[in-house]
Amino acid sequence: MQPTKIVVAGAGMAGLVAAVQAQERGADVVLLEKGPQPGGSLALSGGTLWCPRTVEDLRRLVPRGHGELGRILVEDFPAGVQWLRDRGTNLALLEGLPDRKVYIMEPGPGAFIGQMVERFQSGGGTLLVDTAATALLSNDAGQVSGISVRTGDGPLQNIACDRVILATGGFQANPEMMARYFGRWSDRLILRSNPHSTGDGWQMAQLLHAGPSQAMGSFYGHLLPAPPAQVPTHDFIAYTQYHSAQGVLVNSQGERFTDESLGDETNAQVVARQPQALAFLIFDDFVYRTFAVRAEGGGARASDTFFESKELGAPAGTAPNLEELAEAMQMWGLHAPTLLATLRSYNQAVAQGSGARLAAPRRQNANPVLTPPFYALGVTPGVTFTLGGLSINHNAQVLDRSGHAIPGLYAAGADAGGIHNEQYAGGLCLGLVFGRRAGQHAAA
Repeated sequence: MQPTKIVVAGAGMAGLVAAVQAQERGADVVLLEKGPQPGGSLALSGGTLWCPRTVEDLRRLVPRGHGELGRILVEDFPAGVQWLRDRGTNLALLEGLPDRKVYIMEPGPGAFIGQMVERFQSGGGTLLVDTAATALLSNDAGQVSGISVRTGDGPLQNIACDRVILATGGFQANPEMMARYFGRWSDRLILRSNPHSTGDGWQMAQLLHAGPSQAMGSFYGHLLPAPPAQVPTHDFIAYTQYHSAQGVLVNSQGERFTDESLGDETNAQVVARQPQALAFLIFDDFVYRTFAVRAEGGGARASDTFFESKELGAPAGTAPNLEELAEAMQMWGLHAPTLLATLRSYNQAVAQGSGARLAAPRRQNANPVLTPPFYALGVTPGVTFTLGGLSINHNAQVLDRSGHAIPGLYAAGADAGGIHNEQYAGGLCLGLVFGRRAGQHAAA
């Protein structure tokens, strides 16, 4: 009896895990990578693998996520971590976080990728780099029967197989899809991931009538210094404005528009829908010293996010008082009296304990902008991966528009959507848990 032939499209976290898992279950696996080397967006990450500790923690962090798939994510995560450790990967537990389990890939994601590739190839797996999947093939019964691929500038070739696992990383690098789901300013967003995740999995699966998940209008990302700054692709984390949850965000009209305390990943999505996908992060010296200057840790280098962003060329300024700060920001197109009124009303509400009653409520981290000097930085969203994608079931099988499994087709990682929605609770964990599930079921 011939082993099951499986093609995995995409060699990021989900694809590597799915390929190794399917191979261990006896399948003959071909792993495709569109880029010149395996790793996908995992290679650009800090190598932080995390997941909520409990289902209740997940529900609090991501209240609108998919209930059943979220439960599986949390429950399967510990076994997935142990599976990786048993295969020689070095995952160091980061202690002291009450609502999540966090592991760091040591010495970094590059080593992790190398270990997984070595295991896959030494087990007889075939890795094809610079190879893009272009179309799924199916028989008259609707069963997946193969996949069309192109290596480099070469001709299209068909690979016959029994199963296909889609792990192409989402659609954040596809301008047409981004405009469809994120609006007119989506072309302003900074790609905070690899450039090869152009929605290939989504587009191929549509020809087999695959259904969409929830969260098609949500992405995971963070605020980055705005143009004309150009953020180095190898150093995204150092320039990420995680502390936007501690400051004040205003748009080009000088007005607050969101509860910043919901978190930087939420702020990034809201800014994406502001004019020009542009906002200005304002904070005082307390927030600067406490949050904007970061020590080394969690897979990231030490950084001064304000002054390093300024050096890149982002709109950035400091002033000894709010009046001078507002005046200086007029050079960026803001109206100083409106901005000053916004900051004063915010400070007054915070002082009175009534931040939650502002037009744009501030429910937590209500830091006043009081301690000079004051800081202002132009920010725009960076998108790491899209949260919407193909609808899947508990086995990571892709579902059609009627909710039935498409025979032989699977999706994992960012190609499988709706597990997170608006809020975020780990990205690499999605690839680990549902990559394993896809590999197990496809091989079976």
